[in-house]
Amino acid sequence: MNVLIFCAHADDEVIGMGGTIARFAARNAHIRLVMFSEGAEGYASPAERERIVDIRDRETRAVCKLLGIESYRNLHQLDWDMRVNNHLYNEVIKEIREFKPDVIFTHRSGDYNDHQAVAKTVVEGWFHAALECAAVNGHIHKMVPLYEFEVIENMPEPGLIVDITDTLERKLEAMRIYSSQAGVVGGSEQLIVGRAMLRGQAVGVRYGEAFRRSAYRPQKINNVDFLACTGE
Repeated sequence: MNVLIFCAHADDEVIGMGGTIARFAARNAHIRLVMFSEGAEGYASPAERERIVDIRDRETRAVCKLLGIESYRNLHQLDWDMRVNNHLYNEVIKEIREFKPDVIFTHRSGDYNDHQAVAKTVVEGWFHAALECAAVNGHIHKMVPLYEFEVIENMPEPGLIVDITDTLERKLEAMRIYSSQAGVVGGSEQLIVGRAMLRGQAVGVRYGEAFRRSAYRPQKINNVDFLACTGE
């Protein structure tokens, strides 16, 4: 199974779905992570400013190794300047058509700022990757399920909770690798554990992660069932 993840910043993938990523990896899925931002604004002190992009790149690669993400690409966008535009729209289409995912994940459209821009861009690219649009970006790829995850703001009405009781510690270990962000956004572990308990309680397990199926418009999809692949 091919799993494709689009996110705005380094650590979004861990906060949003680190436990589910580890579950996919345990089932020998091929996982690709595409990050929009290189993280130039994520420094906690002036001394870090010139080195932060390299630091965050090393952290992300270490997280990929820990969680079982086989391939990673950064689109080198600027924090606070991500927009829905033609260049990024085409990059999303190319990624989908080349990697040929069975399932795609990205931010929910109701999250904040850069996350909204990524969500909107991915939804547009995902929909058009299955059509004859943007033919220079490779052969069309069937429309597969697209799921949204939560990072900053809680998802109001999740449609799926994945049990991550067995992988929460791996998720927390991955978050600790992003040590450069501890002084930028505090309380990440508290957020992860508290939210995991909240989501798990909703379905009668200890820890969970929430997702919602995205739909550009009503559609009938024939493909690998996500629930079966995550063991639910």
